[in-house]
Amino acid sequence: MGELSKANAYIAKAKKSVNGKYRLKYHVMPPAGWMNDPNGLIYFNGKYHMYYQFNPYDTHTGKMCWGHVVSEDLISYTDFGAALMHEGAHERVFSGGAIETDGKITAYYTLHTEDGENKTEEVYKAVSRDGKEFKNGVKVFDNEALPENLSRTDFRDPCPVKIGDTYYVFIGGKDVVLNKGVIIVLGGKSPDSLEYKFYLGPYYGLGDMGECPSYFKVNGKDVILASGCHVHDRDNDFKNTNASVFIVGSLDFEKGAMDVDFIKEIDKGDTFYAPQFIRGTDNPVMVGWMEMWDKPYPTKDMGHGWVGAFTIPRALEYRDGDIFQAPVESLSAYHYEPENGEVPKCADISFEFFGEGSLTIEGDNGKVIIGNSGEIYLDTRFTNNSFGSIRRTNGSYSRCAVRVLLDVSSVEMFADGGREVISSRIYIDGNYRVHTSGGVSGLKIKGIGGRQ
Repeated sequence: MGELSKANAYIAKAKKSVNGKYRLKYHVMPPAGWMNDPNGLIYFNGKYHMYYQFNPYDTHTGKMCWGHVVSEDLISYTDFGAALMHEGAHERVFSGGAIETDGKITAYYTLHTEDGENKTEEVYKAVSRDGKEFKNGVKVFDNEALPENLSRTDFRDPCPVKIGDTYYVFIGGKDVVLNKGVIIVLGGKSPDSLEYKFYLGPYYGLGDMGECPSYFKVNGKDVILASGCHVHDRDNDFKNTNASVFIVGSLDFEKGAMDVDFIKEIDKGDTFYAPQFIRGTDNPVMVGWMEMWDKPYPTKDMGHGWVGAFTIPRALEYRDGDIFQAPVESLSAYHYEPENGEVPKCADISFEFFGEGSLTIEGDNGKVIIGNSGEIYLDTRFTNNSFGSIRRTNGSYSRCAVRVLLDVSSVEMFADGGREVISSRIYIDGNYRVHTSGGVSGLKIKGIGGRQ
């Protein structure tokens, strides 16, 4: 039995003993074990295939592979266990992306090998006819072809796109001379062989190592999602260990240069990282990891047998000189009207601030506060965990529409039509109660349940 078969046999047993108390209902999460970055997000043969960094054997990183779920609408999911794994004892399948080639899914990924002090990170490619299993990964780029100032060992997260008749692969990298993060672009006429093209950056939001770049055209603008390690906080930005940003402007693939209009932090919450666009569709939809490095993971600490989740898939729009995020429209098919004033654990809440005020969601052992004190804020300091925070928007608003998504142990807040977003994880027991104070109007609460 190969490593992939062994992993799936283990998952089938392990998921039976997972504690379901804080399991999410309409967000992707692992059947058991550890999940981090979204990988290989693609619409293929009428369904969304979504892969992710996955250690099925424990609730921390380890023997990493790609987990796999499939969805028809980005809200309901079917789990298919592990899909991509290497056999070697020291080989780890790290992050990457996917694209359709010749009627198959072609996955580009990082083969991370670490044995003692020796580490390599190389770009590999593997192909699947149905998306359920990838075999025979092959190396498609020689790291020695990189310019001397770019790291050959910190070189990861390849994410492909096809522009005209050329395949481009965006990769996270490091300028070892400056000790700053960059985005490296490879390219080729064939998906089987890539050559170095150019790199972008460094940019402040990439810290000392760029990670997880993903490209899409959004309403005529070139948009790169990218993450950075060890980004130092600046004013109200970059409050976590790592950060994720929109890089928006005009990218010239021939010249290998980008005129950047602005760089903006994607989500100001304490649980958002490594977002990626869904390939295979004309619609710019983004999914991120709804956790963060270097923080407690309550479901691990409580021995529940699982860690990690995806954000709600978010449709992106460029307008009025900014990027806006909104939950995918298919979520509305799952709305229902709560009875008898119920506030469900899975809910879509909307209201408007008209001055200072607050909305509080309270349970038996904690509460979450969404408030306006000039800036809109999400306060999770009073939940039953040890890492709650208060995070604020950059903008000040006298009037502001707010939308809040709840899902058992998650909260995502969209302010000003999604101009600013704040996400977190919450662990509150008992039935929810909602009360408001000050300048709050138009409160609407819809449950999120089975498809109507």
